Amino acid sequence: MEVHHLFELEEITVTKNNKSSVANVENVTFSYPQIDSPSLTDVNLDIERGEFVLLVGPSGCGKSTLVRTLNGLIPTLSGGKLDGRVLINGKDIKGEKIHKLALQVGMVFQNPDTQLFSLTIGEDIAFGPENLGLPKQDIIDRTDHALDVTGLKHLKDNFIFLLSGGEKQRTAIGGIIAMDPDLFILDEPTSDLDPVGTKDVLDIIKQLNKEKNISIILIEHKIDEVVKLASRVILMEKGEITLDGDPCEIFSNHEDQMKKAGIYPPQLSEISNILDLNNNKNAMSYKTVFERLMKVLPESDNGLQVNNIKILNARPHLEIKELYHQFEGGAYGLKNINLQINHGEFIALIGHNGSGKTTLSHHLIGLLRPTQGKILINGTNISDLSIPKVAQEVGFLFQNPDNQIFTDRVDEEIKFGLKNMGLNDKEIDKRVNSALEMMELTEYKNRHPHSLSRGQRQRLAVASILAMKPDIIVLDEPTTGQDRAHVNKFMQQIRELNKLGKTIIFITHDMNIAAKYSTRMIVMKTGEVFLDGPTRDIFSRTKDLYTTHIESPVITRLTLDMRKKGKNIPVMLTVDELRSYMSANPV
Repeated sequence: MEVHHLFELEEITVTKNNKSSVANVENVTFSYPQIDSPSLTDVNLDIERGEFVLLVGPSGCGKSTLVRTLNGLIPTLSGGKLDGRVLINGKDIKGEKIHKLALQVGMVFQNPDTQLFSLTIGEDIAFGPENLGLPKQDIIDRTDHALDVTGLKHLKDNFIFLLSGGEKQRTAIGGIIAMDPDLFILDEPTSDLDPVGTKDVLDIIKQLNKEKNISIILIEHKIDEVVKLASRVILMEKGEITLDGDPCEIFSNHEDQMKKAGIYPPQLSEISNILDLNNNKNAMSYKTVFERLMKVLPESDNGLQVNNIKILNARPHLEIKELYHQFEGGAYGLKNINLQINHGEFIALIGHNGSGKTTLSHHLIGLLRPTQGKILINGTNISDLSIPKVAQEVGFLFQNPDNQIFTDRVDEEIKFGLKNMGLNDKEIDKRVNSALEMMELTEYKNRHPHSLSRGQRQRLAVASILAMKPDIIVLDEPTTGQDRAHVNKFMQQIRELNKLGKTIIFITHDMNIAAKYSTRMIVMKTGEVFLDGPTRDIFSRTKDLYTTHIESPVITRLTLDMRKKGKNIPVMLTVDELRSYMSANPV
């Protein structure tokens, strides 16, 4: 068996640099067990060696299903019916063992914890080669190479359970690198990562593609960050490929179709389209867009329609006074936090992983108790309230929806909290149906929650919170894993709740969402409040934000740079604000 594996590996090595298809999908239609409608319909796809493919589409469109056919997970583990053929390096993989396909096709999932098995980083990366029965020196060489590429060599003896999310994801990637595949598939690998972790992961992927000629298929919603890496963009809708081509061409000439599918183009592409730069090969270049704006954008102090909500009653809803939290072992997660949050505020809480955002949010719902200091809700010390009582005042959405989904039907999941509130059946049904409709889950109400996509499960968790109608809503990364259309729809619904007087606090790594919806931003750094103020003011402090590895939105940086050049224009937060400004001040 060992010789057989070594022969296959040698064969892969010999053909790695040939310019040929590494994967072919031919007329593939697939249906999951007990699901009537197919998840894939007559899909045809060729992936060339060395290509970098960005695969996009709305939640539940079949992206994850498609890529899982390439490594045999579908239909081998999933069951179901697959028609058509899937070829890897020219060979039909029907009936092929998954562990053999892992030599040619590597995959990293959204949650790295699902594919980390060992105690330390080094042991986990070596796990795959060891199970191939490779010679000891080959295992050492592959592991050392993977540690070098992922920048984890100095951490190789560290325990995995002590790693940050970004370090865990890099470890998972290292395990795939050690297998030396031809095709590397990454299914939303940065969805749970902060800007630092995202950059680290994308840098590794870029290096593998450019230096090793490994074909990449990346499923990702962070279009602004990843589009510059891709050589090809594929759009999927309802189990079919509907667009396929060069990134600049796709985003320039098919913006409307992309938006209808829930995929919003990079801000530079949107601005280029506004400026009629569609046919410019550098349309998505910051320099090109900046120079064009400097030339054509009129100077004015007027015309910016700011979508802010005026706080009519500045009564404190939450008061946090001299709050400290010390973990077991002595480290402080929070240090001297002092905040007043008024009724009706819409606050974005941002900062890198480990900055204290989630620790602070867990204090707001009573999951953690202060080591020192206090938190008041409407003047009442939260320490005097039980967690169920706090839950009636503060609704909380966890970052991972699976942490708060535990029934076997979608509608029963929403009913659970309502039943515990003692509501009558008529009111419960009314709230359940309203929440299902709001989150576009009505057609799935009889489904098992874990048959839904990650984005759909996230919306289910949100529906369960909204149905309880709390006055304060705390959302920990509420838009993780969702397409932009659902993100905007959801955030618009949250904004409507805010207009009705609800106090909103949402944790996010998506600066475009923070810019579009929040009126106040709190930036945390090493357990302390680093910046706090109106969103426009905070995003204007680019140097301060840089120290926390946070970048302002592209349009904000463009307008700030233009102001530095003497252009008399307002600081803008969104592309919609640019449209508003140009409409009021025609070119």
